[in-house]
Amino acid sequence: MQTADAVVIGAGINGAATAYNLIKRAGIKNVVLLEKQLIASGGTGRSAAIIRQHYSNEELVRMVKRSVDIFDNFDDEVGGDPGFVSCGWAFLIPESVSNGFGTNIAMGQRLGVDVREISREDLLEIEPRIDLSDVHRIAYEPRSGYADPRATTHAYVERFVDLGGQLWQLTAVQGLIVEGSAVRGVKTDAGDISTDVVVDAAGPWADRIARWAGVDFPLKITREEEIIFETANGGGPPRLCFSDMAKAIYYRPDGASRTLVGRGFPKDYHYVEPDGYNQEVDVSFIAETTERLYARWPSFTRALALNSYTGLYDVTPDWHPVLGRVDGVDGFFLCAGFSGHGFKIAPAIGEVMAEEIIDGAAHSISIERLNLRRFAAEALIGAAYGSNRA
Repeated sequence: MQTADAVVIGAGINGAATAYNLIKRAGIKNVVLLEKQLIASGGTGRSAAIIRQHYSNEELVRMVKRSVDIFDNFDDEVGGDPGFVSCGWAFLIPESVSNGFGTNIAMGQRLGVDVREISREDLLEIEPRIDLSDVHRIAYEPRSGYADPRATTHAYVERFVDLGGQLWQLTAVQGLIVEGSAVRGVKTDAGDISTDVVVDAAGPWADRIARWAGVDFPLKITREEEIIFETANGGGPPRLCFSDMAKAIYYRPDGASRTLVGRGFPKDYHYVEPDGYNQEVDVSFIAETTERLYARWPSFTRALALNSYTGLYDVTPDWHPVLGRVDGVDGFFLCAGFSGHGFKIAPAIGEVMAEEIIDGAAHSISIERLNLRRFAAEALIGAAYGSNRA
């Protein structure tokens, strides 16, 4: 039987970052990263990959701030090119959420985030093509932006392998080996692996892995849709990334001439099973999202939709991730339930998960409130705007 010091299940961005940090920061060499398909083939590969630092709680602000620092210095910190474009990010809100907006900006500033409120006139100096008639307030983060989710994940996996890690692609997990109250291994279709540390980073499939450890992990899976527009004839893509709560959409540049657009909160969510879900984008989604985009960007009314696709969010009851060791099951760690936030905080997640596993507790950033036990204790984490705004 193969042996390993640790097995990480799921080669999306958070599994890859965790596996890499286990080897780099902890000096463990015998780590196996399992993936039933290919690297970043789940939710990661279809992420909008917008990196913004506006959150409602300190843990996530600290994580994304650290992650921006890593993205800024990725070749030195990890190695390779994540495709990070620090074009800036703007948040457009309606009047109904003004109180939470101000509180979040103040917290971000207190924690060292480069964020400030700007006027409509300030934003129009940066991006004059946008109609801001229904926007009440605007946050601006000049260091934020977007990255390439596949390139970022591949970079982590490549460095993981360079340092001696083992990547098992096209390998399905079939169960866990549990003895008493401790994990002792992982069953796969390529053979069993003996290990005392298992990290469940399986995204939309994480609750299934948890059940094999006897753990109830409350998770729902939502189907998320996005469209790519050719916007060259409208002056090119937006000069910033935008989270537009006033129109309930988000959009960002996608290369030199294209624009990626998706629907944000508030909206109805479509809950699905992660296997066999409908991957075709609904006609109604295309029509509604296009109408919202044209209203915000009058210069895009001749833009052509080139492509559309669907991805998945793994959503917890409070839309915040579950991180760290699981009470009552020695050696079993959860790293899932990111609810649409996973990509932007992944570089920091890899670090805190390695600390949690090797040192006994995360110390660079506390993850205590993000433990699974909060659901049974009814200690859900709140958010200023509700749902996936976190």
